[in-house]
Amino acid sequence: MTGKERRGELVLITGPMFAGKSAALIAQAAAHGPDALVLKPAFDTRDGAAVIASRDRTRVEALAVADWPDAAAGRTVLVIDEVQFMVPPHYAGDIVADIGRAVAAGARVTVGGLDTDYLRRPFDTITRLSACADRHLVLRARCHICEQLAMWTAKKTETGKRLELGDDDLYEARCEEHWTEPAR
Repeated sequence: MTGKERRGELVLITGPMFAGKSAALIAQAAAHGPDALVLKPAFDTRDGAAVIASRDRTRVEALAVADWPDAAAGRTVLVIDEVQFMVPPHYAGDIVADIGRAVAAGARVTVGGLDTDYLRRPFDTITRLSACADRHLVLRARCHICEQLAMWTAKKTETGKRLELGDDDLYEARCEEHWTEPAR
């Protein structure tokens, strides 16, 4: 590296569903305008193939990916949503290594995702990113039962799938007191 090159930055935003992670990422993308390349997993089709949308009705165009895109080369700002879905069979490669290379090349990368699944098991991708993040912002939602701060995502009905797209039809945010395993 020459004296003019510098390492970028990795910012990780985590929390349960309904915590505002996508809204925070959309705000980051908007702050950087056309300099930001926004990525989402191709697996996540809830809001359309080329959009990240938040419950606050903000939206941003995104590139749906199943592997690291050529379009990311040389970009100085990357914003990535739902990174917990970027694992096989939904993603070819190692997203943590891909992000690490982008940061080493000088990019500011802001990544969002669920820190745990509906059984409160950590996602390996998030654990690995947390270990190398320059900043880690942990958001909380409001418990769907009591309105207290919620740190967990609860699944209403057991489907046998760890990675499953859904919204309030399938998931709720829950506090420690009200979190339960899904009904069978």
